[in-house]
Amino acid sequence: MNILVTTDGSERSLCILPHAARLAAAVGADLRLARVLDPRSDAAGVVAERLGAAVAEVRARWEEELRAALAAHGVPGEPLVVERRWGEDVPKAIRRAAADLGASLIAMASRGTGAIRHAVFGSVAMGVVGSAGVPVMTLTGCPPAPAREGPYHLLITSDGSPDARSIFPALAPLLQPGRVRVTLLEVAVMRALETEAEAKLRTLPALEALRPRLPAGLETAYHIPVVPPGAGIDTAIIEAARELGADAVASATHGHSARRHLIAGSTALGVARLSPVPVILAKSAPVE
Repeated sequence: MNILVTTDGSERSLCILPHAARLAAAVGADLRLARVLDPRSDAAGVVAERLGAAVAEVRARWEEELRAALAAHGVPGEPLVVERRWGEDVPKAIRRAAADLGASLIAMASRGTGAIRHAVFGSVAMGVVGSAGVPVMTLTGCPPAPAREGPYHLLITSDGSPDARSIFPALAPLLQPGRVRVTLLEVAVMRALETEAEAKLRTLPALEALRPRLPAGLETAYHIPVVPPGAGIDTAIIEAARELGADAVASATHGHSARRHLIAGSTALGVARLSPVPVILAKSAPVE
C-alpha cells in the first residue's frame, strides 16, 4: 500500500507530512513525498544546452530536498519528482502519479482559508478531490500530529444520504482491524418539541445500518451530537473530533468545484477549513 504526499517546496505545504506519516505507520503503508515539476517554468533559470539536461538538474536537486524534508521530520519514505506533461495541470499530474503508484490515499495541505479565496484563486487540493479515484487527506493550518499510542482513530461522518456512503469504499484499503478504529458520526438536528434524547434515538438506527459497510472485527463506536435548527453542523463535527481525540475526520463531499461550493456550500469543506486534525475527503457518488 502506498500513500502519496505532495508538496510545493514550501514549509507550510509540509505540515501535512507528519499526519500522513502517522496514518502510513498505522496501516503499514509506504510513503512517497512528491513535488510536481513543470519543465518550462521550473527549469527556466537553469543554464544548460538542452531542456532535458536542465530538467534533470532540477529533478536531482528536488529529490535531495525531498529526502532532506523527510529526514527533518523523522519520516520514513522516498522522494518522487513528477514531471508535468504537456496539457496537464497540477491536479491532473498528481492524480496520474497516484494512479501510477496505486496509491490508496493522497495527502496535501490546503492553502484556502475560505470559500471565496478558493473560488477566486482556485485550489489544487479541490482540483484533486474533484476527480481523484482515491480519498484525499487535506489540512488547513499547521497543527502538530498527535503522539498517541494504539490504533489510528478515524471519525467518519454521515448526513444520512445515499451519497454519503461513498466514503466507505473509498476508505476500504485503510480500514484494517487492529490498526484502525472508527467512530461513526451523524449530527442530529432537533425537531420541534423534540428532546435531545429523542433526537439521538431517531438518528441511531441510520448509523447502526452503516456498520455492515465496515470490515468485520473493526473496532467501531457511534457518536451523535445534537444541535438546534440553524446551528453549524461543521462546528459540531469539529468539536466532536476534539472531544473524541480523533486522528482524522473522513467525509464524502457533494461539491465538484470550488465555485460550486461557494454557491451551494458544503459541510465537508466547512470542516476541512476549520478542523484541527486532517480531513479525508472522497468525491460523493450514489452507493447502494
